[in-house]
Parts: sequence; C-alpha cells; structure tokens
Amino acid sequence: MGLSIVLLAAGEGKRMKTEKPKPLVHLADHPLIQYSLDTAKALKPERIVLVTGYKKDEVKKYVIANNPGDYIFCEQKERLGTGHAVKQAAPYLPDSGKTLVLYADVPLVGAKSLKKLIASSNRKKLAILTSKVTDPRWYGRIIRDDKQDPTAIREEADATKQEKTINEIFTGIMIAENDFLKRGLKGLLRNNNAGEYYLTDLVDFASKRQLKIGSTQTREEEILGANNKEELARLYKALTALNIEAAKKKGVILKDEASCFVEGQLKVGKDVRIGSNVTIKGSVSLGNNVCIESNVVLCNTKVGDDTTIKDFCSIEDSVLAKNVEVGPFARLRNGAVLDDSAKVGNFVEIKKSKIGQGSKANHHAYLGDANIGKKVNVGAGTITCNYDGKLKHKTKIEDGSFIGTNSSLVAPLKIGKKAYVAAGSVITTDVPSGSLAFGRSKQNNKKNWKKK
Repeated sequence: MGLSIVLLAAGEGKRMKTEKPKPLVHLADHPLIQYSLDTAKALKPERIVLVTGYKKDEVKKYVIANNPGDYIFCEQKERLGTGHAVKQAAPYLPDSGKTLVLYADVPLVGAKSLKKLIASSNRKKLAILTSKVTDPRWYGRIIRDDKQDPTAIREEADATKQEKTINEIFTGIMIAENDFLKRGLKGLLRNNNAGEYYLTDLVDFASKRQLKIGSTQTREEEILGANNKEELARLYKALTALNIEAAKKKGVILKDEASCFVEGQLKVGKDVRIGSNVTIKGSVSLGNNVCIESNVVLCNTKVGDDTTIKDFCSIEDSVLAKNVEVGPFARLRNGAVLDDSAKVGNFVEIKKSKIGQGSKANHHAYLGDANIGKKVNVGAGTITCNYDGKLKHKTKIEDGSFIGTNSSLVAPLKIGKKAYVAAGSVITTDVPSGSLAFGRSKQNNKKNWKKK
C-alpha cells in the first residue's frame, strides 16, 4: 500500500495573539508543526503534502530548513473548512493507495496510534481515529449503529441535545483509499450551520453507500489541540505527562514527577534516578544506574552507565561515558565529550572539548576547543584562551599533565605528556613532555613599606 500524508497547516491562530502563523507557534522548544512532521516521517510515507495558508512562505521556509526531504506544498486561499483544505491537496495524490490526514495543531498523536489506525483500514475505504474525552464540546460526536460501527459524525453546531451527550469524538484524523477520498471530496456540500466543507461528511458519504468504516480509539492526551495560549499550556502538560508515563514504564525512579519536564525523547537503562525540577529536551539517553540530581537541564545528550550529574547542571549536545561525575553547577555544551571516570566539578564550563579518561577539572575552569588526555589535573581558575578576536584555536594537553591553579593557556597550544604548568602562569608556547613551565612576572617584595 502506497501511503500519502496530508498535513493541514493553514491556520492563522488569531486567538493565540501572535504574529506567527499558528503552525509555527512553539510548544516547548519546537513549533507545533514539527511534532506532526516527526510523526509523519516516522510512518515512512511515499509523499507528504502540506496544505498551507496564512503566512504560507514562513511555514514553507521553516519546513524546508529544518526537515530534509521532499515535500509538496499547496495553498488553501479561503478558510472553508477541513474538507476544503484536503480538497486543495487532492490533485497531488495518486489514484491508488491510501491517504492519512493529520493536523499541525494536533501535535501529540503518536505513531503507534496511527499505525493502529492504518491497520484498522484494512479492506475498508475509510477509517477514523476517535477518543473519549472529558469535555466533548466543540467536537464532532461519533454516531454508531447497533453493531457499534461508525455511521456518522455530528458537529457540535448541528448535533441534537441527545447527540451532544456523547463523549466519543472524532479527532479529525482519518485514513481513506485515494479513489474513495477524491470522489467523496467532490461530493462535499456546505449544508451546515457554519457554511463549511466538513471532512467529517466523508463518514456519512461512506455510510450511505453501505461501506464499512474502520475506527481506532486513542486517549484524550494524544488528540489535544491548541487555539489559544491557555490551551497551549494544557498541551505542554499533556506532552510532558505522556513522556513521564513512558519513562516510568521503563523503570525510571522520579523524586517528584510533578516538577520533572520530559519534553523530548528519553531512552533509559535500568535503575535510573531523576531528581526534582529536571528538564529533558531533544534526544537524551541515560545508561544503567545513572543518577540525575535536582535542578538539571539535559538536551541532546548521551550519558553512560554509573554516571552522576549533580545539582544545578546544564548539559547540551554532549556525550558522557561511564562512571563520570559532573557538577554541581557545571555547564557542558556544543560537543563536550567526557571519557570514562572523568570528573568535572563546580562552576566549570566545557565547550567543544574532550576530557580524557580519569581526568578532572574540579573547580572554576573554562575549557573550550580543547583535547585533554588521560589522568590530567586541571587546577581551579584555569582557562583555555581559545579566541583571538577572529578565530578559535585548539589546546591539546597530553596524558598525565598537571595544570596549576589560575593558569591561562593561550591557544594554539600543546602541552606534552606529564608536563607541569605552575600556578598563576600565562602559557603562550608549547610545553615539552616532562617539563615544568612558568609564565609569571617576577615577584618583588619591598621591605619596610608603609602606605602613605
């Protein structure tokens, strides 16, 4: 079966009170549309057609810049409902295969739920995704027959008083065979209170032709949308709650899940412990017996077994090996790599640097664009002076070296194996292996000196 996906991304989002088109409003660190795109790509369709509208060029620019691959863009010039939006995509769909309809502002529906929906469409012209919700107002209600097969979807504006008591709603997400979809779209009418073309009328279109309709039900958290900032906040809570639930099922021990915010993808090993007020973004992997203490931010980071990250650390785009200790109050960023048993202490910042096995920088240091070997000691207050005002330069410190307190290492620079740098030095030239380097001005003492 050739799968096409139509992603509706034409919304203006007036109630969001924003200058951005609705698909580009942020949920956590990403625009709403990015979540839907990630899910769409996970299904590996033959094509993705994006229906744009308000500030279409901004939406197109974002998609192309942040999502490698080929996309088809079309425009919905008038806002005449979801059926009208999908009509704009119909010319770009093949005559055979199936099409899945998704929404940029319904970002949390999972690939697992959509795969179930696709499976429910086997040998059927149409299948719909439904959900039972606590407050069904403003949603289309699912009307079922005696056999519990869907026969119609009744929009809020057109529903009877009895139909409004139904709490199973249509999520807006459906999959249809292309030949049926194209015929059904041509037959849509604006004979409703809103004067719009409803995609939901395809269910009635199928029922009148005595075609069996498939359905799959998913939980409410996955189908939430956002039309204003209040709903966006609710969507964020749902996002983190779903991810925390998944983490707990994998065995993570959370000190206070109410203050833990898992915004991205989290992979975990066994016996992982996470403290309070921890935020996890992007793609994070935690090995066995990892301990993340409180007030920590992790983003796009891999952490090896038996590693501890202490309080108040910020770590992004980094890799930590086994038995590493970081913090408290440390910052790692832009490709920091810590080998086995490395130790980074309080108020240390590491950027684009590798810290070798068993090496340590325990206090108040900045290590940028550095390659540090095994069992190196970096004293408090040490910095690699990596920027000359125009270019960044590298510092290399080889195995077993000792860097004294309050030293400035002016790159480009190489410090050989088992070399020593005296405390308070400014080192501007390479230090040979086994050497002791001084870079201080001469000390003068004035006897019998009194302040005048």
